[in-house]
Amino acid sequence: MRGAFGFDLRSMEIFVETLERGSQTAAAESLGLKQSTVSQSLANLEEALGAPLFKRRSRPLEPTAAGRFFYDRAQKMLADARATRRELCSGAFQQLHQVRMALVDSLATAVGQPLIEAIKRHTRDYTLTTGLSHMHGHALLTRHVDIIISDDRLEDYDGLERHALLDEPFVLVLPKIWTGPRDNLRWLARQLDFVRYTPQSLIGQTIERHLRLHRLELPARLHLDNTFAVLRLVDAGVGWTISTPLCLYQAGLDRLDVEVVPLPVPPLTRELTLVARRDELGDLPSQLARDSRRLLETRYLGALERHLPWLSERVTIPRG
Repeated sequence: MRGAFGFDLRSMEIFVETLERGSQTAAAESLGLKQSTVSQSLANLEEALGAPLFKRRSRPLEPTAAGRFFYDRAQKMLADARATRRELCSGAFQQLHQVRMALVDSLATAVGQPLIEAIKRHTRDYTLTTGLSHMHGHALLTRHVDIIISDDRLEDYDGLERHALLDEPFVLVLPKIWTGPRDNLRWLARQLDFVRYTPQSLIGQTIERHLRLHRLELPARLHLDNTFAVLRLVDAGVGWTISTPLCLYQAGLDRLDVEVVPLPVPPLTRELTLVARRDELGDLPSQLARDSRRLLETRYLGALERHLPWLSERVTIPRG
């Protein structure tokens, strides 16, 4: 079937063979086809592409400019198709050619480099991107990436596998110089600016939804799109924020001059989950989930225990 492209692998093969053999008769003999089949295939191909591919009066047949262009592309696609068939027949597809992965910024800081080393063991090539979580979910659903690690589990979609990595509480982060009350966010917002995450981010949306749920409408002056900027403003004494331990780790627990205390409102937690399309990547998603949990335990939890021991007890890394 040619579908919307106007050609398929068979019609490309007939075209390439005709051009290389110099005639339809020779191409038909080489491919084991009737000459009328070759002639009809080439006519259909030219009609579908809307351009002549051969100089009809030349002997042997020569390509037009469009024919030369299509010949170069057809050769490459046919070579890829033959290589794909060989690898499928030989079982070489067990090692993935490429894995495309997207993850939240804070996790990239915590386990990015060793996670890349783990990916390399299972694939010949890879890409890894960071950024806003809602964009990651869309990229997975539209097949632009293969795996995401995100605070969006995409629960409304079927055909996905999910591996829980981390459950952590949101906390109140204050400048070290702050000496006032910590148990009244309305009063605090009148004294110091609330440094917010941008509304386009899932972490920002989660915080705002929680505040609205508890009838906390706070002035909206500062919206920043990354954790470093948010926490550096708090460090400088400009304001206060609500964030997570992993975000604090990302910004540098040993470099931040801030105070971290529990939220003075009902608890709020963030879950990070590895999500992939089911049955496409073998056991790679579960292996990467295990590697991620192990790296979080050794790197992230270790740092929390040194700097914020009370908080490390409230972070959960599932077994599995």
